[in-house]
Amino acid sequence: MTLPERIGKYPVTGVLGEGAMGVVYRAVDPVIERVVAIKTVKRALRDADDAGASFAARFRHEARSAGRLAHPGIVAVYEYGEEGDDAWLVMEYVEGRTLAQRLGAGPAPELPEILALMEQLLDALGHAHAQGVWHRDIKPANLILTRAGRLKIADFGIARLAEVALTQTSASIGTPGYMAPEQYTGLGLDHRADLFAAGALLYRLLTGRPAFAGTPDAVMYQVLHENPLPPSRHGAAPAFDAVLARALARDPAARFADAAALRDALREAAGRLDDLPTRVLGAPPPAGCSLGADERLALEQALASAIGPVAKVLLRQAAQTATDRATLVQGLAGQIGEPARRATFLARVGAAPAATPATSVAAAASTGALDAATLDHATRVLTTQVGPIAKVLVRQAASRACSTEQFYALLAQGSGVGPDAALLQQLRRPG
Repeated sequence: MTLPERIGKYPVTGVLGEGAMGVVYRAVDPVIERVVAIKTVKRALRDADDAGASFAARFRHEARSAGRLAHPGIVAVYEYGEEGDDAWLVMEYVEGRTLAQRLGAGPAPELPEILALMEQLLDALGHAHAQGVWHRDIKPANLILTRAGRLKIADFGIARLAEVALTQTSASIGTPGYMAPEQYTGLGLDHRADLFAAGALLYRLLTGRPAFAGTPDAVMYQVLHENPLPPSRHGAAPAFDAVLARALARDPAARFADAAALRDALREAAGRLDDLPTRVLGAPPPAGCSLGADERLALEQALASAIGPVAKVLLRQAAQTATDRATLVQGLAGQIGEPARRATFLARVGAAPAATPATSVAAAASTGALDAATLDHATRVLTTQVGPIAKVLVRQAASRACSTEQFYALLAQGSGVGPDAALLQQLRRPG
């Protein structure tokens, strides 16, 4: 491949990859000296259109659609350009690896990490869908995990353009196993195709295998005519069976109405689990606080009245890190953002409000070796990797660490072999 010297005003420094749309180059914005990624359009796609001008118009429209998506979970589009027969998009350059690479490298993600990834994905999809934009090719290869653990969706708004152009050559844009039935049949397509793909991704994450497998023709037949086995048949928690059945429904009307509804269903399913693991970074949980069945039920019911079904999960996690009932109750109270509901919860469980509400993990830490600023900074850093469960992991590490450095090492113990150097650097950085 001959490397162009520049594209538009951007000097090209390398090739990042080649996809369905064209070649992606690494380049530099000469004005602000920012590294960018530039996606060019393959000539075959342009030639497939009977009218090149209409293709260019659609490309500009899709660029505008993607460009108005301002969300940390979506790769940003900075600029659209044309030069001669060439058209290109200038996008945010993201350092990291795709979810496909993460899954191929192992170990398999544990449930807290899966839930954190799905939370981020569905939040980003919800933002895009609210702007009238849908992706049409959600799959592990189009999801980038930054070095800080943040999930970003790539190629928003591009799949539809390729789909329009390639339809004329009897090709189809999408990935077998993640494509919704309506992408095969050519019937009306909307945001619910992305929710089907999100369901297929969740199935893959929970079971370690695809919902639909085989040759492309076999996968198409399964998607159009068969239901995948419930994920519990492959070792996943039965609580997720109903969620996946609805997400992967052949009829779009039978699926979740939007990304928020799928997210809420996932949260509710997690709240019904009895054995949700609390580790994603390798450190074993401490023994925690022992509760009798009646006392546990009373705490769970009081907390559920304030925050809903996820109370069961939070209680189980907090009980593993708290050293006594008072610490446990204050830690749970810290999970309730609304002051009135927090006060009601404390009254129901017979505890006096703390002088300073336990709104940070510092209130639940059982060690005096770590100050509040260190704990809160660690929580912010870790939240970008694993989501809300970061508070639990920080409390666990704080209860076991005898020094700040040991605390950081426990949090950064990703694989069990050694600490994640990039995460260690972020944790050590002042807040």
